[in-house]
Amino acid sequence: MGKRKTSRKLAMQALYQFDIQKDNADFILEYTLEKDTYVDDTKEFASEIYYGVIKHREFIDYWITEYAIDWKFDRISLIDKAILRIAIWELLFTENEVKIIISEAIDLIKKYSMKDAIKFVNGILGRIVERRQELAGKAT
Repeated sequence: MGKRKTSRKLAMQALYQFDIQKDNADFILEYTLEKDTYVDDTKEFASEIYYGVIKHREFIDYWITEYAIDWKFDRISLIDKAILRIAIWELLFTENEVKIIISEAIDLIKKYSMKDAIKFVNGILGRIVERRQELAGKAT
């Protein structure tokens, strides 16, 4: 598994745990990164994602809610939320390639969520991509 792919997986795990515990953000990330051996680049990118999502969580969640047609935010699984938050944060706050961001999000959904979630996540991310420039300007 590539460094960035591993970073996204680690960030997803930490964000999932943060959603459950609702506090101790630093400890959760530290625990997630220390439970196995990872190269520094992987840890750094996982940390960047994790703290970026936490910092902009309210903004990101607003757009998830906005584009989750016929879905209440509370009904979205914690795994799907974590994956969406990571992908949306990357789309709006990094220069990473859109195709890679979406592909990695879908790979995480396939591995950790339900098959039905693929369309749901892809739909939300597609709408974010359509308005990426505008939303990124609002996010800062």
